[in-house]
Amino acid sequence: MKSRYFSNLLKPLNLLLILFILGLAACTDDDDDSVDNTPGINPNEEELITSIEVIMNDTANATIDTFRFRDPDGDGGNIPVIDSIIINSNTTYLVNLRFLDESDPNDVEDITVEVKDEDDEHLVCYEVTPAMAITINRTDTDGTYELGLESDWQTFGAQSGRVEISLKHQPGVKDGSCSPGETDVQVAFPFRIQ
Repeated sequence: MKSRYFSNLLKPLNLLLILFILGLAACTDDDDDSVDNTPGINPNEEELITSIEVIMNDTANATIDTFRFRDPDGDGGNIPVIDSIIINSNTTYLVNLRFLDESDPNDVEDITVEVKDEDDEHLVCYEVTPAMAITINRTDTDGTYELGLESDWQTFGAQSGRVEISLKHQPGVKDGSCSPGETDVQVAFPFRIQ
């Protein structure tokens, strides 16, 4: 009778012991030793982009114009300055983009270099409104998919609208479309075709 009593008593204790051990195992240290946890270093940190330059070369007469978005103090603070892109109708432009971090005027960083170095993780996306005002074709690639730092813009009749430029960060998910990944910067430039 006593052994049966102790046997019945030990079953719940064994169960509690097993649950306790599983609970301890679930509370292990989650630090991944393969990641550099040095304070101030984040290898996947998104870039700070405070400025975009749209450098447009008119193929008909080799005129080069630069249009800018600038927000050197970042989100909040002062209102950003956005140039209106003023271009000619029925013209083809060779366009280059530059992404800059001008948060420290004494140490301007050209983020474009990093985008080129990590071209398989980035994509520049364009959205024109109205859609028939300008046709934009990316002309540079990462070897597999388009990149978009360089493009051809074909304008049509005189009109106004906006062109939204987005830099997408797509590590491990780049598939040539603008859907996956995070947006590093997104700016809508007003334009006027004359």
